[in-house]
Amino acid sequence: MPKPKELRRVIKILAKYGIEFKYSKKGKHSGKFYKDEKSFPVKTHGKKTDILSYALKGLIKKFNISLPEDIFD
Repeated sequence: MPKPKELRRVIKILAKYGIEFKYSKKGKHSGKFYKDEKSFPVKTHGKKTDILSYALKGLIKKFNISLPEDIFD
């Protein structure tokens, strides 16, 4: 199971796979990861917010990307 990571580190890791992060100023979630037409919303309070393990697993599943098992460890 992936360990929680800071948002800024997750953005940096996923950028290598073509997944971008965009901030949103309205709505329930304050940011989304995008790739093509798929998106994954996350709540953030700045770039030092920890993204929990269930959200990291959801990102991998949503974007159907083949990442190494230990990428977030």
